[in-house]
Amino acid sequence: MDSKENISIVGCDGGLVSIAMCTFNGEQYLVEQLDSIVSQSYTNLEIVIVDDCSSDGTVDILKKYAKCDRRIRLICNDENLGFVRNFEKAINECRGEFIALADQDDIWFDEKISRLVADIGENWLIYSKVAVIDSGGVRQDVEFPTVNRLEGYCALSLILNNCVTGHACLMRRELLELAMPAMSKMPYHDQWLAIVAASRGKLKAGSEILSLYRKHNSNAVWSAKSKRRIPKYVHVSNKIQKTCDFISLVISSGVLDSDERGLLEILYRKYIRNDIVFFNYELKRFLLSNHDKFLGLFKEKERYVKRLCRGKWYFILIPFA
Repeated sequence: MDSKENISIVGCDGGLVSIAMCTFNGEQYLVEQLDSIVSQSYTNLEIVIVDDCSSDGTVDILKKYAKCDRRIRLICNDENLGFVRNFEKAINECRGEFIALADQDDIWFDEKISRLVADIGENWLIYSKVAVIDSGGVRQDVEFPTVNRLEGYCALSLILNNCVTGHACLMRRELLELAMPAMSKMPYHDQWLAIVAASRGKLKAGSEILSLYRKHNSNAVWSAKSKRRIPKYVHVSNKIQKTCDFISLVISSGVLDSDERGLLEILYRKYIRNDIVFFNYELKRFLLSNHDKFLGLFKEKERYVKRLCRGKWYFILIPFA
């Protein structure tokens, strides 16, 4: 850990980039991630780290790095906020022209910030490709995410799934004016930021792999995909409600134009019927007739729609489906 003098608002690299990093009981992989951040070739950085009441050695590690690198500003919460509200807090603390998001367990390539700043253009958000490693740091032969990578005007296509991973993002401050008022209500901060950028046609998919995304059981995304201990129909019913709640939040946020909002309202009315039907034929017809709006992420659109339209009663009557 080399000592840095201070933060400059404008330096040899260009505008200040703020890195918003959130931590919670992350001591196992934290040092590798911090080393990759402080070693960035783009040096005009401030590194805002908000710890969400860790009970392991995370804070001790962070304090050691903050003591050696004046670009690091450490904030320790008095109460646990959860990962979305914690990222909201970290972003609000950022002062840079650009903001990058950082998890506690990944590894960034040295040129990550430099490449993203160079490639963002007039867009509000750019996201790089990522490669997957396991808990031991071994590169995995898997694709993540498994959906298509979108850019431009594609807000409605980001409602049913997401291709934008938070730690792969760099965004302009202009995005925050629209995104932050509703941030704390959203289930996933990165999906919401992507929707807001895409609603203005200012989402860009970068072409380079610039970081390693760590797959392990404590990771928020991968742990959610672990084996569930509740009946499948209960899980499906919960997912229907969560999706409908999310759709309602996006509708009420005001970021969509009237045409997109109207289509999303129709999707809500049709999708919520999944909780009372065996198979939702109305939803199937609507999605296939509006595939250009809602299904851009999916490589096998009809197969995805068929799976999505299975209602709760499908899993009650066919419990092993």
